[in-house]
Amino acid sequence: MHPFATLCVLSWRGLRRAAAAALAACWVFAPPAAAANYDWCAPIVVRPDQRIVDTSSCTSIWNDADIASGANVVLLGDFTDVSHPVIKAPGRTCDSNPSHASNAAYVQRLKSARTAAGKPPLEIVHMHRFELVPATYAALSGFNAAHLLGTDRPWQQVLNFFDNDSSPDCVSAGCRWSDSWQGQTQLDAGQRIRDYIDRSLGTNAFQRIVYYLPRPPSNHVYYPTAAIANLQSAAYRAWRVAEAKEAIRVGGYTAIELNHKLPQYRMGHWIGLAGANDVTTLDAAGDTYWTAPPRGYAYAEYVDGWSKLAADLKANGVPYEVTIALRAWIGQSYDDPATPADEALAVRNVMKGARLVLLDRPTAGTDPQLVSQAVAEIQAFGPKVVVFDQTCGFGAGTRAPLGPPGTPNLLP
Repeated sequence: MHPFATLCVLSWRGLRRAAAAALAACWVFAPPAAAANYDWCAPIVVRPDQRIVDTSSCTSIWNDADIASGANVVLLGDFTDVSHPVIKAPGRTCDSNPSHASNAAYVQRLKSARTAAGKPPLEIVHMHRFELVPATYAALSGFNAAHLLGTDRPWQQVLNFFDNDSSPDCVSAGCRWSDSWQGQTQLDAGQRIRDYIDRSLGTNAFQRIVYYLPRPPSNHVYYPTAAIANLQSAAYRAWRVAEAKEAIRVGGYTAIELNHKLPQYRMGHWIGLAGANDVTTLDAAGDTYWTAPPRGYAYAEYVDGWSKLAADLKANGVPYEVTIALRAWIGQSYDDPATPADEALAVRNVMKGARLVLLDRPTAGTDPQLVSQAVAEIQAFGPKVVVFDQTCGFGAGTRAPLGPPGTPNLLP
């Protein structure tokens, strides 16, 4: 057991009888031990396949022995990974043609190192992004652009946002929009996300779709990393669940991540809002915004589709992991009182069905009793729970950025 905390797993019946004092005793906090703590001051290693110390030898920031000796969870991969590529994914620092098949050798290496270390099996989770459809997915059989989010915002407004921007970050060299990954049109001719959308729905259909932007690029050429999907579409979910099942078979993962963007859908997250009303404020936010507001698809619709996706994964034998804040379990902050649905309840049900829940709680000001009670309650439904603190540093990761440059941060 990781020294950062000792978890007590109570039966549901025992939990209901347990007194608060007993629950509090199930969680013993200990000072962080540098040798045993990984990312987020927890036994979690994030993207060791992409965080590289030495690019000449492709040496990861966490080596196999580091991980095997004390980590419990490894999150790896990228949202562009597919099981059987039709087109090449954007190259990474040390993987020129990434896919689930190329990840498989690394996954097996970690499993072997763990066995040699005499430790319990690792949870190795692929960082899926079900709401995003990059070109590598659009190239696959079964893609239907009708399952993407549409918008009523005229496409020219998206172009104008960048082309006509006069805020400080664009004054010297200007800003612009590109339809190509990283603005490099010579690298993806005919294989852009817009090309696949137009093949599916007709010429210029791409102009009616909502796109996901990368974190602000250094050259101020903005481009779509993916189109955003409608999770309420049963056909879309079936397509993605089948691919996730194949990903686990090919890649050897123990689970895939059921990523979420609950705060973004709750607040709205597209260019033109107060937090991103010009390029300078967009850059300063350091966040991943959308090109336009989606039509008829707000927080309630997103939660509905997300929870149905969780049920579909479960029904098809695809184990999933959820990374989420403690408040998702202990309160109603994830519910929108303006809607008839109880979104907070839907979120808790998704957590109950997970194989693994990574529970984010701030170190300062969090009552240990609340944490221990939440852990015991969640584990009573079956998931494993690992508690972490995303404000608690990024382990040795301060020495190397997530790569490649321009890749959006996929963490919640």
